[in-house]
Amino acid sequence: MARILVLTTRLPYPPREGHQLRTWHLLRALAHEHEVTLASCLRRDDALDNCSPLRAMLARLETFPIRSEHSRAALLGDLVKTSIGTQPFVAVKYDSKRMRSRVAELIERTDLVQIDMLPLIRLVPADCRVPLVLDAQNVEYQLLRQRADCEPGWVRRLFLRNQVPKLRRFERNACRRSDHVIACSPDDARELSRLEPRTPISVVPNGVDVESARPAAHAVADPARLVFVGQMSWFPNRDGVQWFIAEVLPRILAVRPDAQFTLVGKTAGLNVPPQLRAQVRLAGFVDDLQPELHNSAIYVLPLRYGSGTRLKLLEAMAFGKPIVTTQIGAQGVDLVAGQEALFADDAQGFAAAVLQLIADPQLAARLGAAARAKAQARYDWRIIGRDLLATYDELLRTPPAQRFAEVASPA
Repeated sequence: MARILVLTTRLPYPPREGHQLRTWHLLRALAHEHEVTLASCLRRDDALDNCSPLRAMLARLETFPIRSEHSRAALLGDLVKTSIGTQPFVAVKYDSKRMRSRVAELIERTDLVQIDMLPLIRLVPADCRVPLVLDAQNVEYQLLRQRADCEPGWVRRLFLRNQVPKLRRFERNACRRSDHVIACSPDDARELSRLEPRTPISVVPNGVDVESARPAAHAVADPARLVFVGQMSWFPNRDGVQWFIAEVLPRILAVRPDAQFTLVGKTAGLNVPPQLRAQVRLAGFVDDLQPELHNSAIYVLPLRYGSGTRLKLLEAMAFGKPIVTTQIGAQGVDLVAGQEALFADDAQGFAAAVLQLIADPQLAARLGAAARAKAQARYDWRIIGRDLLATYDELLRTPPAQRFAEVASPA
């Protein structure tokens, strides 16, 4: 049994968002075989008094509040610092002298360190002598570049574009400093390998709890009920849903005026045109997704930006939902077009695919059953957890690689 230290940017419990879900399930896998300590940043909306299952599986849990989430002055200071300095905003935001000091102490009795999100590598001492693993949940600089390209406000767009080269350099140095990088998809692995070819990279995809996410026992009464699950605070979700509502849904309604679209998740920043409000239901955040998915006939995933692997897609697969998605929406997931899901990247094609499933419930049922079978065979968290443990066992048997000179400075 090894002693593993995991650093994360927010509490992974309760596991509601994609980042939390991945962290929670990988922590469970690690804690099954090893002694795990979690040092986590604490966001304002993290429920520290509601995480007894997390505490129960860990050897130790320590938390550190994020300054800029509790102080406007701290946020303004971080923005000024990143504007005139070389470090990207995310690295400045999550920097914490107290957390850095505590991480240095914890590493003294640790066999392996897992960095759960890119900016936290800055908190690890430069002379760290144990294997350092970066769990790259996205290719962050690409995601930021995509966000800058679709940002309508010129001030924010200018700021984001200024951040892209800083984040790319930081991400490259983080990969260079790590002994091993874990990517969520083959596409991400290839891009990260281009950033730093000398660091070994493994693909550990996102997964789903296929036992908990089961198809409904009854058929959905209304074949024209559509659903999407995701927080609008994440810009690829917001952009995709806005595009779907503005460009795709009117085309569907022209043929099927009875179609209803339900959005499950926080809706901050979402604009629904007045003429479509009767056909768009904003369910908001829900504690249990199962009723919403069971009562929906088709899962739509209209993403146009992003990297990594969509946990929301894997969840829809496990629930046996027929899926209409874009190529970006299915990135990193081995879905066969026409057999396990329908794909379309333009508004007309996306609407046509949805209408095809509405008109053909038998096709919808076949796609949903095939998607669930793929989730069971390839994306069960238990399978993914075993692969992760095998990777870590190999790392623990191998001395840490020689550090490279060009690393992100912890100062």
